[in-house]
Order: sequence, then structure tokens, then C-alpha cells
Amino acid sequence: MSSVIIEQTNPVAPSSSAVYSIKQGNVSFNDFILSYPRGAYTGMRTVDHGSILELTSHLKRITNSLALMKFTPPDQAEEPDSVNEQMKSFRRLETLEDKLVPLIHAGLLAYYELEPQVLEAKVSVMVTYCFDLHRPCFAVHVGHLGQPSRERIKVVLENKARTMPAVKDSQWVRDRASLEKNKGQEINEVVLVDDSENVYEGMASNFFAVRRRQHDDEEGANKSDYVIQCASLDHVLLGTIMKLVMALCEKEKIDIEWVFPRLQDARAGKWEGCFLTSTSRLLLPIETIYSKDGSAPIEFPPSEFIQQLQEKVIEELKNRSYSVL
Repeated sequence: MSSVIIEQTNPVAPSSSAVYSIKQGNVSFNDFILSYPRGAYTGMRTVDHGSILELTSHLKRITNSLALMKFTPPDQAEEPDSVNEQMKSFRRLETLEDKLVPLIHAGLLAYYELEPQVLEAKVSVMVTYCFDLHRPCFAVHVGHLGQPSRERIKVVLENKARTMPAVKDSQWVRDRASLEKNKGQEINEVVLVDDSENVYEGMASNFFAVRRRQHDDEEGANKSDYVIQCASLDHVLLGTIMKLVMALCEKEKIDIEWVFPRLQDARAGKWEGCFLTSTSRLLLPIETIYSKDGSAPIEFPPSEFIQQLQEKVIEELKNRSYSVL
């Protein structure tokens, strides 16, 4: 499937005088990201062809990441004032939105003209500074996004965690490349754990475990309800679909425990099940967790609760989308 890369060639200029370069081809997301110096990126999805899901969250992700990043020449420890001045408009929410929405608009028009049969697109944004060019780089990659799957998936564990989970750093795309290459065709995602078998997140997704909690109701009768467990935001990146799940849980009065899900509990049968969330996957229930240490796979039966949450996420997409076409 073809892709479109659109770049603002005068990135410091406001959108009213922006000049765009558009390239058609078959460039993958990874190759797009890795073709630029290290910087901030985010992956978005369209909803109903011409809207972007949780655009504001993506804007905040880029500005927050860029605020924590410093672009320094090899022989310097501090970011030069000239670089800081050129990056200012990308580190502010309002000015970034003013630049990015027209860029996405033009990119989607070019992509849908190239691939008119495509219903939804994945939109990836890259913002960085290039010392060779002496200017920022500001580009968008648009590619095909299939319809969300309803199937349960298989994942494999990897003992690894991000060093700066709050930063959407393109270095992570480099770091995870070998994990992605070796995960196996039947494996949907690599899930990151530590030496204590605490579960963090997927390479490009958030991870949630579900357990039942027993309690007495107001009449004294013993009842059970569902509780979702997720590693705290000190340890994982806040994904856009994760944010949507948090809002649904608040609305449905479902408790979230911000603690590491523990594989020991999964093996002991204490989980109702588990699932991943991401921009492209939306919400996918996990059927099997494999480990590389030779231990037995952890299998989960279908969960009606997780399936209902999956449906609610899909229903909520239109309410959280920003029209760009």
C-alpha cells in the first residue's frame, strides 16, 4: 500500500505562508521516523475518513516531549539560543496546532487522491531539529489503516522498559526495531516487563489487566465487580486510547488501580483477562502471553467485560475526533 510524506520546507514560517513538499511512495512508518535526526513523534488515526482522534492529546504529547528534549551539536552540552528560537513554535500548543492542522489536511488530501479506496489512514508526525540543514524538520507520514480487529491476540514478554516513558522520543523506534523484527508472525505485540515480572506496556501500546474484586454491598450481600490494573503514568506513556479507556472507566464507575500488573497473579488465575490499547489497535483482548524463558504460556478465556469495553471504545471514537477535512 502506498504512502505520502508531506513536509513543510519553511518550518519556522506560519501556516499562512507554509510551503509543502509532497512525496509519494511506499515508505513505512519506521523508515519515515528513522530518516530524520532524533526528535519527537506521535501516531494518529483518522475517524470517518477526515477527522483525527484525540488531536489535542497528540499536540500535547509533541509539545511536552519537545519541552523535555534539548537539541545540541556534538561539541556542546546546551541547546544553542538560535535552535531554541526556531523550536519555540513547536513547543507551544497553540502555534503547533496552527502549523499542524493545515499540514495534516494537505497530507490527507494527497493520500486519499492516491488511494481513493482507503477508508481510514494512519497519520504520523515527526518534529526535530537538523544541524545539517540548520533548521527544524516538520513532516507527516500518511499510510493505510485497516479496520479495527475484534480478534483476541498473542503477545510475548521482553525484559526491557523505556528510560523516559513520558517522552515520545524517536530513539525508541530505533531501540524497539530488533524486538519487532524477532517477535514472530503470530505475535501481535511485545510486552515489556522487569526482573520482578511487573508488566509495564507494549512496544507501541498500553497494557491493562482485569481482575474481580469481592465486596459487600449496602445490604451486606457479597458481590463482585471488575477492577482494571495498569502501571502508573510515572512508568508508561499515556496513550490516546488509554486516555479514552480512563474516561470510560470514570463514566462507568470502574476502578483503575495504578499499580504494576503482576505476572504471578496471572499465573495464579487472579486475572479475568488482559488487553492492549493503541492508536491503530484501539482495544484488543489478549488470548495468550508467551515468555522467552521457556515457562508455560498464560492462556485467558474470552471475557465478556473486556469485549464490552472494546465495543464502547469503538462507539466513543466519533465523540473525540477533530475534523481536518
